[in-house]
Amino acid sequence: MRNGLQASRLRELSCSTVFDMKHRLLFSLLVPGLLVVGQPPWSGTSQSVPRYWTETESETLWRVQYSNEDYGYYVRIAAGTTGHGTHSPSPNHGFLVPLPDVGRQLPASTDEARFVWVDASYNVTGSSSLSRIVSEHVHTVDSQGTSSHVLERKASRLAGLTAIEFKSEYMASNRSVVEEQIIALRSGIVYTVGLQTTKEDSSTDEEEFKRIQIGFRLLPLHNRAVR
Repeated sequence: MRNGLQASRLRELSCSTVFDMKHRLLFSLLVPGLLVVGQPPWSGTSQSVPRYWTETESETLWRVQYSNEDYGYYVRIAAGTTGHGTHSPSPNHGFLVPLPDVGRQLPASTDEARFVWVDASYNVTGSSSLSRIVSEHVHTVDSQGTSSHVLERKASRLAGLTAIEFKSEYMASNRSVVEEQIIALRSGIVYTVGLQTTKEDSSTDEEEFKRIQIGFRLLPLHNRAVR
């Protein structure tokens, strides 16, 4: 996740390209300047639902709660934390929280050393096995640097779904990078909560990673989101 999330429908995130997912999620965003606008066309949220977002010139800022009805989930966001998402009408898959300044209003970037992200995308790997999907993620993380090795891989849960969590460490840009992901699968959609940080800051940053993970909740899926 080091290159800025973009896409044409985000090319329906291939789990064999987790690096691309991080790429897409946002960023290299430009000017701050807060501008409240009408409902983003991709939100799918009814006007009766409280509005938790504002748009700047380059991104959508989420506070209190991030919602994504297209992919059937929402995330409760802690007070003082801001999630940075794509600007409408770009595809809406998830958001990013920069670390350590979780309340930052300036644009966030996946070029930064430390951040938490959330993503939901269709499974296009051709495999219905969660274990194999996770192995693709691990392989992609391993390819991002040198001296890569998996520190941990274990069974877990995400919003009641069966999940797998793994932690890897590798060298990139002359620093030791730690990356952790928890991944679940539902109705052809892959849900990912991830952390990228430095070895020195991993213990501190994991607290925010766990906080986002605990706030992750499921919504009913629209027919268009079920495969």
